[in-house]
Amino acid sequence: MSLEALKSSVSGLVIAREEGPYAAAREALIWNARKPPRYPHVIVGATSAADVQAAVRYARQHGLKVTARGGGHHWSGVALQDGVVIDLSGLDAVTIDPAARIADVGPGVSHRDLARALAGHGLAFPVGHCATVPLSGYLLGGGLGWNSGAWGIACFSVESVDVVTAEGELLRASEAQNADIFWAARGAGPAFFGVVTSYRLRLHRLPRAITTSTWTYRLEDIGTLERWISSSQPVLPRNVEFSLLMSSAPPTLAHRCAKVVTAMVTVFADSVDEARIVLGSVAASAPPGALDASLNVPTPFEALFEMNGAAFPHNRRYAADTYWSTANAGIFLETLAARVKDAPSPASIALGVLLPPPEPGAPGLPDAAFSMVAPVFGCSYAVWEDAEDDELNVSWLRETSERLAPITLGHYIGEAHLDDDAHIPRSFSPAAWARLERARATYDPEGLFSKTF
Repeated sequence: MSLEALKSSVSGLVIAREEGPYAAAREALIWNARKPPRYPHVIVGATSAADVQAAVRYARQHGLKVTARGGGHHWSGVALQDGVVIDLSGLDAVTIDPAARIADVGPGVSHRDLARALAGHGLAFPVGHCATVPLSGYLLGGGLGWNSGAWGIACFSVESVDVVTAEGELLRASEAQNADIFWAARGAGPAFFGVVTSYRLRLHRLPRAITTSTWTYRLEDIGTLERWISSSQPVLPRNVEFSLLMSSAPPTLAHRCAKVVTAMVTVFADSVDEARIVLGSVAASAPPGALDASLNVPTPFEALFEMNGAAFPHNRRYAADTYWSTANAGIFLETLAARVKDAPSPASIALGVLLPPPEPGAPGLPDAAFSMVAPVFGCSYAVWEDAEDDELNVSWLRETSERLAPITLGHYIGEAHLDDDAHIPRSFSPAAWARLERARATYDPEGLFSKTF
């Protein structure tokens, strides 16, 4: 198949490296202003599964690697590769069956758009925390989304996927058919050996009174806040999300301290009374000394998206890493806080989460590629503006991961620092990684979907 034949068979835009629009199209592939020095042979804007099939077959014929790009939000820039990049942002259809609580959605659908579409039917899905991220890479990586304590990891609410294989074949995978592919699609992330063109999702009832309280303290109070969370969570319902954001002080508090930690508690409640009771019990045990507090604020999904988005401004350079840990939560969080204190950029932040304990008698994770989880979770985000500061900030991130390495069990592949090759296998249990490698050898023996991380 020639390039001209590819262009005539694809309904979306196809841009080769030597063509005028290429530079802008390449730039747009990655949300991060820090872009890896890789240059696709051709960028294919898919608007249908048939477009994806044509692009895969073209790549096979010309000995080129294939990369699927959803929204280009992975911090490591994995959507920007040297072969054929298939842009899935045009696959953004949403079809909802309210009675069955099922939705068929394209990989280009953003979290904000899905949440809005479902809200009209009184339904919800454990969408991710960032509004503009699409479902594609989020669900492939597992999906650590809102209300995961009650709804679970997002990929476990996926009932089936439509996948274009390395042979260019379109097939459906579920627990009942093509089960190995379905197993991998739930958590393999960038290591997946196909292109998902549609997801069938199992939906949940939309909580009617999502409400948030926040307390801001000095960063050195992180140990006290850990003890507060650790004592509170065992008695809180599972629809409560409790996290700690470590950052520079906002302008209103900068005269009092340089760095702060903000405790954010969101309850996905069905009534205002439920929200007030739950958040009231949290507030009753909140440590003294808060610099600021905001209590019982209604936060529907749109408000939650805005809160999260404020920490990740556009046109910045980013590097990030994630950590699952079984170590003492206080030691883990204090180590992470010390790194935030020493960050070379005042915009750099970190997030700490203590997962609610499992329910008595509850089964473990379903059998899927997503298999790395622990009671303590953390993320570090290097955020800066100037390219000349790249090495300084990436070194800070790398050293943060090295400091945490002795107490890190593994990583969440959806946001892990994949420039470190060792992070990829450590984003899975040893058994899951071995199975994933076998599946890749079976379904993609020529490494069509292999990537440079």
